[in-house]
Amino acid sequence: MVSQPNAIDAFIGHRIRLRRKVLGMDEGNLATALGVPVAQIWRYEQGTGRVCAVHLLTMADALQVHFSFFFEESPTSAGGGLPKTVEGSDMSKSTVFPSKMVRRRRAVLPSLWGGRTLGLSVG
Repeated sequence: MVSQPNAIDAFIGHRIRLRRKVLGMDEGNLATALGVPVAQIWRYEQGTGRVCAVHLLTMADALQVHFSFFFEESPTSAGGGLPKTVEGSDMSKSTVFPSKMVRRRRAVLPSLWGGRTLGLSVG
């Protein structure tokens, strides 16, 4: 029994094909960039194969888009849309993509080590 593709998988596949066609790229070039057979690209585009996160990021790079491109205007119908926890969340960009803050390390004072640093005694 062959099941129908999930609505999200089919939508992402459609977006992959759309962007690939806009760039004039054939399935073989995209398959080479991902390191998968051409048949796998066909399955992704048909929605019968689910794209893993690593391939989605690599594909976004190869197709010269941000990975969020694949989810823009995604279907949210009851038949297979995004889960309610993702769909209704109001998470800001900073919680999803934390900034690369430089963290400072506190200096360890010699008094905390019993007055010794690098084998030298103090006083």
